[in-house]
Amino acid sequence: MSDSASRRPARESAKFSLSPRRIIMAVVAVLAVIFIAQNRSRVHIHFFTAEFSCPMWLLLVIMTVVGLGLGLGVSRRRRTRKRAA
Repeated sequence: MSDSASRRPARESAKFSLSPRRIIMAVVAVLAVIFIAQNRSRVHIHFFTAEFSCPMWLLLVIMTVVGLGLGLGVSRRRRTRKRAA
């Protein structure tokens, strides 16, 4: 075997290591999918002056994506502030 072939698995295992944070994120994602799958009924939404109805799963998916986006935005902002300081 060549040296590059013997080093490749070590790099791949380092990329995909299971940290506690990744495990928690995976568990939360699975729980969110289960929760969304169990809530498929139609709901009526009243948002300020707008009223509409949509399936509950769609609303949950939208709110999950919004929450993930806000979480990523906050974490990136913290990282840039730490680097600047």
